[in-house]
Formats: sequence, structure tokens, C-alpha cells
Amino acid sequence: MELLDIYDNDGKTTGRTIVRGKNVILNENEHIAVAVIFIENDDGKFLIQKTSKEKGGEFSSTGGHIDSGETPLISIKREVKEELGINIDNDKIEDYGFLLYDKPLRFLFYVKKNINIDDIVLQKEEVEYVKYMTIDEINDLINNNKMLKSHGIMFKELLKRRS
Repeated sequence: MELLDIYDNDGKTTGRTIVRGKNVILNENEHIAVAVIFIENDDGKFLIQKTSKEKGGEFSSTGGHIDSGETPLISIKREVKEELGINIDNDKIEDYGFLLYDKPLRFLFYVKKNINIDDIVLQKEEVEYVKYMTIDEINDLINNNKMLKSHGIMFKELLKRRS
């Protein structure tokens, strides 16, 4: 049973929790939260993953739900470790706040890190494969509806907030 904290419109926890997957009615000012990170190498390419067939088979970046009691930063470090087998605990992770798209609050992170694809240990039930892609290649995925819509929106938001 996975517990999730409920957040308000300002990105603060309300003290209320829900069980993930249960049909819970959230009030107008209530949201679950996810954290997503974009990892860029020194060549200006981003590590993009193809989700497993069970997860929809779309392209995305690394991320997931923020478990109850976790901060968004702790959550994203956990997700990178789970999905990619990579430890980013000592890396300079940039926090770009959150955006509200659909119902969840989506916390946005970025890290510049050269990760060797051969060092990645994929969580096969979540990720089919990963590859480095240019901004243009990612925009092509977004424009052709091959990238998870929320991750496409977050990628564009990251580029906007970083400029």
C-alpha cells in the first residue's frame, strides 16, 4: 500500500494522505504530487526513456509519485535510483519549482550529469530502454504525440525557466 500526501495549490502538504490507486475525490485546492527530472549530458543531450508496454510505451523522462513523508527532492533521487540504478545524491540538482497540469502538482528538477548508458540498470517493469536525445529530437516526440503529454509540457517549461 503506497500512501501519498495531499498538496494545496501552493505546493504545501495539507496533512491529509490517500492510498495510491484508490478512487479518492480531491477538493478543488487539493492535489497529489509527482517529481520529474531532466538529465542533460555535456553534449547538450537529454536522457529520455521509453516506458515499458505496461506503462504505456511512450517516451518520458525519469520521475514518479512523491510518497507520503518524502520531499520532492528526496522523491526524485529515489526515482532515479529505482528506474535507472543511478545515484544522484551528491549531484547538483536544480529545482525549478512546480507546475499544475491536469490534477497533479508536478515538481520539476534538472541535473547536468554524464551518465554512461552501459552503467544504467533499468527497472524493466517501468522502462524499456533509455537513450540520449537532442532538444530537436525531443520536440519531434512531443509534436508527434510520442512523449507522455505531461512530460512534454514539463520539458518545454524547463527550457523556458532555464533561459
